[in-house]
Amino acid sequence: MPPSVSIEPPGVFIDTGGFLALHVPGDAHHTEAVACRNQTLRFSRLYTSSAVISETVAYIQRDNLLDQQNLHDVINDFLRPEKWITLLSVEGDLLSQALQMVKDRNDRRFGVVDATNILLMEKHQIDIIFSFDAFYDGVSVKRGHNTRFIQRVGP
Repeated sequence: MPPSVSIEPPGVFIDTGGFLALHVPGDAHHTEAVACRNQTLRFSRLYTSSAVISETVAYIQRDNLLDQQNLHDVINDFLRPEKWITLLSVEGDLLSQALQMVKDRNDRRFGVVDATNILLMEKHQIDIIFSFDAFYDGVSVKRGHNTRFIQRVGP
């Protein structure tokens, strides 16, 4: 019998749109997002960053997407990330690289958090993003001598 080899399931990075779809019942992608999260957590772990969490809470507050109690429930989820997400740090020169990426991209819809997501995915070798943003399509993630492309969860 051949020796067994441990295979690490692929990581999935969740961005702001993924969190909004999960937590806001009126979101157009809510049902799909809940199913996607549940399926993903059967085989993998979700990763995110403090930048994504900050942006998610800011959108909910600014656009009044949830009442105060439901916002508190979302925040409580973020205060206990070990339940279902792993928080990745934005450290070192990653912010500078993200700002340069935004400048180079020259697209008003592509922000610092989006650039940070791509850089964190590259750094932690994550190929899949739980997102409904089409601008992730075709974005490359470098793996040493290989270049792979981000696969987006969502329509």
